[in-house]
Amino acid sequence: MSRNHSFDADFAVVGLGSMGSFAFWQLAKRNEKVIGFEQFKLGHDQGAGHGETRIFRTAYGEGVDYVPLLQEARTLWRELEAETNVELYTENGGTMFGPAGDAFIETVEESVHTYNLPHKALSVEEARNEFSQIQFKDDQKVIYEEYAGYVRPELAIETAVRRGEELGGKVYSDTAVTSIEHDEDGVTISAGEQQFRVKKVIVSAGGWTNSLLPQLNFPLKLERQVLVWYDAKNPEQFTSDKFPIFSRVVDGVGFYGFPSLDGKTVKVAIHHGGGDLIDHPSEVDRKIHEKDVEPVTRLVKEYLPDLIPTPVKVKTCFYTNTPDEHFILGEAPGLSNVILLGPMAGHGFKFAPVIGKIGAELAVGETPELAIDIFSPDRFK
Repeated sequence: MSRNHSFDADFAVVGLGSMGSFAFWQLAKRNEKVIGFEQFKLGHDQGAGHGETRIFRTAYGEGVDYVPLLQEARTLWRELEAETNVELYTENGGTMFGPAGDAFIETVEESVHTYNLPHKALSVEEARNEFSQIQFKDDQKVIYEEYAGYVRPELAIETAVRRGEELGGKVYSDTAVTSIEHDEDGVTISAGEQQFRVKKVIVSAGGWTNSLLPQLNFPLKLERQVLVWYDAKNPEQFTSDKFPIFSRVVDGVGFYGFPSLDGKTVKVAIHHGGGDLIDHPSEVDRKIHEKDVEPVTRLVKEYLPDLIPTPVKVKTCFYTNTPDEHFILGEAPGLSNVILLGPMAGHGFKFAPVIGKIGAELAVGETPELAIDIFSPDRFK
């Protein structure tokens, strides 16, 4: 049924986290009238977009189709830095390694060759000489990618939102959206005691997507993740100029890590490791257990002998997984005024600027230049 209410804004962004913060910036950059809602404080630690550092890489073991998106994301990270004079993305290189024949390392190779990405293929001996902090195995292939590095998630989210505010956007933080009602003319958003009327809404709510839009009933599962920090015996060997990010996937287990940001500790984690699959963020266990850190410590002992294998800090976050491990991105099925940015299936933060730009393009009725067909929400009908 048509509702002839006046509009509070042309666009709303629900969820100012990893993707929504950048969509908010991009819409404001276009001089669009935009409002944004975040149920927690900006840069909070209750979802997926936190943990001090997140990996950026364009040699992408998860799929060659992602590389053009990453190339554009790299440009947009620099664009936001230039607009705000805030350093968000440190390009200190990345070492990807795994046994010959492993699907991850083969796709990394395909990425660098298909798109002529600056890289070096290293023998194990060369890798040991160049990156002595890592104990590479004799049967492993090693690829060093120049464009890899790390981004600062909490700082990036806060910076994108603040820039959007400077450009005219309005933010409602600590404001939980309780319902999103779509009709042929627009969208009514309920938040606390207030209702807001907009022409279109971008929903970037991650693990809260099904709660806000239950009619979609996407087959999503949340997976608790654990991030662990260890002291280094010789921390000067783990600075950004000496120790690149690294990523290794073998037998479905991902192990990755970062240089030291504080001059003392090194952060490492297991990709897809940390607990049973659940249905809602309220079910995420925020406590830390011995079983959480034991698998990470075991890999530290095996691959990073210069770290002291006793955790000094541990944090949790969660992935919102899709069955095919691809993003959800596009118009919501049956809801023509609702644009979905995510969930991002546990590997999305590096893409945040380009996903935000695509979200803005979709909201204003433009066709994105980059291919996003594989992310269509319609595939779950």
